[in-house]
Amino acid sequence: DTTSDYKNNGAKAVGNAAAEEVQFVTSVIDDELITERVLKPGDSKDIKQGARPMTERELRELEKKKSQIEDALDEKLKDLIQLKDKNGDSVVAKDAEKKDVEEEEVIEEVYASATKEEIEAIISSVEDQKAKGNEAFTSGEYAQAVLLYTMALDEAARLPDASNVTEKLNMSVVSEPLEQLFPRHVILSNRSACFLKLGHHEKALKDGFDAEILNPAYVKGVFRKGLALHAMGKYREAIDALAKAQKVEPKNKQIKQALQFAEIRFQQEMRKRMET
Repeated sequence: DTTSDYKNNGAKAVGNAAAEEVQFVTSVIDDELITERVLKPGDSKDIKQGARPMTERELRELEKKKSQIEDALDEKLKDLIQLKDKNGDSVVAKDAEKKDVEEEEVIEEVYASATKEEIEAIISSVEDQKAKGNEAFTSGEYAQAVLLYTMALDEAARLPDASNVTEKLNMSVVSEPLEQLFPRHVILSNRSACFLKLGHHEKALKDGFDAEILNPAYVKGVFRKGLALHAMGKYREAIDALAKAQKVEPKNKQIKQALQFAEIRFQQEMRKRMET
């Protein structure tokens, strides 16, 4: 038999809530029943809790998994920045500086066309598809990742702010960031990286530009737009985009190196034009 006592399990009075009001969940871990305190919504930082309450142990596991995925994404993208010498041999780029992905806060707003619960259910589905896309990308399954990111965007189109997003993208003007119920610019930026790996440079450029339109401060979208322009041989435009990304993150070594490569290619192109 297993017994639990809420005070022994860590129940404490917080604010106006008595110790008896603290929630717990009992789970089977390694063939043993374990009772753990449920975290309050504000305790889970930038990690969204799903329908089931989250414990501190589960939060640590999710944070660890998220960190591993982000490191793997950066590692996979390093080979996108390459410069070849006159013999066609690649010049190895320096290791990129790791930077945590900044997740946008989900807007806690109830729209007339949907209840808060309906919005949260859609957001949870979008996050699930996005997470699967990240895993596919880190496994080198870029086409599968594109499919999953697209499914995430299709699911996000069910959110009541979809018309605002469509209107913003149709304007094709980079201005102020658009408040969104889910940060679609993150998904677009990730899908842009997939298209770059697959050699679909125009699609990569489109996603990178759309990510920039939705949130110009999200540097990864601007950066991948610059990489796509470089891959298409549009070095002057690539320099402009990469310089903008560097302005946002001046210490980012990956952006700095990509900008240097674009400048070298542009100078080489100018010399060839002068010689002909």
